[in-house]
Amino acid sequence: MRIFALIDRSVMRLRRPTRPRTESNAQVGTSRQANLPRDFLDELAYELEASEQQARWQAERLAVLSELHRIATATARRLGRPVTVLDIIESADDETERNRLTALVNRLRA
Repeated sequence: MRIFALIDRSVMRLRRPTRPRTESNAQVGTSRQANLPRDFLDELAYELEASEQQARWQAERLAVLSELHRIATATARRLGRPVTVLDIIESADDETERNRLTALVNRLRA
């Protein structure tokens, strides 16, 4: 459980949902007003949504990496040498598969 406390929160902030928080204009001991979450449930819902979005992104990335790794391994065995991205794309049987592999590489590098 301690490892989750080490996750870089700055990365999570980059992928926040676009929906704005519901905020109140509560006074916090000064004359200026602070923007605070309406209640803790709103804050939890917002954080949960952000975490789910990041998990979906990570799951998609993992699927792309796994697929490309499988294809790269098979291509390297067939060629008997280390492979390049071009080798992987050219290993496709047809143009549709080449386009799919190109799209996977582009998604990985985006």
